Amino acid sequence: MGTDCATCDTALVHNAGTPPHDVDIAKTSAALEERVVEGRMRIVRADVPLGDMLALAESDRKFTIVSFLTCESCGRTRFWGLCIRGAPTYKVVEAGAPATWPWDAVPPRHLWA
Repeated sequence: MGTDCATCDTALVHNAGTPPHDVDIAKTSAALEERVVEGRMRIVRADVPLGDMLALAESDRKFTIVSFLTCESCGRTRFWGLCIRGAPTYKVVEAGAPATWPWDAVPPRHLWA
């Protein structure tokens, strides 16, 4: 397996911010969601569907919101994480990472407003 992947490496969209705050969260989430819908990536485990991550983060009801995805092109597992008080994270992780993540309960959707 090579290290460059046209599927998962290109999902990260940057903005004009200063690192590590140079990630366009909405566009990166949309790019990942598009790849999942197309079958190029798949969700391994997540707090909420990709399309709900931003709404949950904006609600300030859960400190960290994460998704683990597998790239069907290169086989790598990706971590996409949003933190209400920090920079987003998109990185390659070990395939077993979802099993060791400290999962917390997600507040009911009606409380996100």
